[in-house]
Amino acid sequence: IPPQGPFPQLLPYEDESNKALSDIRSAIEEAAPKGEILFMDQRQLLTFKYITGISLVPEYDKKVLINEAMSGSEAYFQTFYNDLASQRFSLIITNPLHERVQTEEDNFGEENNAWVEWVSTPVLCFYEPLDTLKKIRVQLLVPKADITACAQYLEE
Repeated sequence: IPPQGPFPQLLPYEDESNKALSDIRSAIEEAAPKGEILFMDQRQLLTFKYITGISLVPEYDKKVLINEAMSGSEAYFQTFYNDLASQRFSLIITNPLHERVQTEEDNFGEENNAWVEWVSTPVLCFYEPLDTLKKIRVQLLVPKADITACAQYLEE
């Protein structure tokens, strides 16, 4: 039975959600012995205990990151980039990242461009998609083997 309500096409079917949750749990189980798991997004999975045994890293929550990106906080991001370079996180769970720059005429173009510059592009330099769960808008990222092209994000 399809979802009911005013926007049923926006909600994933229950079986799709359950499969996505299972995929996320499997990725966490495989990655957890190798390092920390970062929930940049989807922290409700921790809050409501759909996922247990993982600590929240609040300083890298999506809302904190966008606030810091909008303020152009170089010192804050240097710490973040160092953590990415050291592969502190064996798995990052986020909304799908992209590197599309928008114009000033686009809705939230300035926010998008700050996010792309300070977060998306650097994260995608150090990490690569393991899986993108398009219907629920979640991306699982793992460390890249070769990060030599990412030196511009690190202090010398």
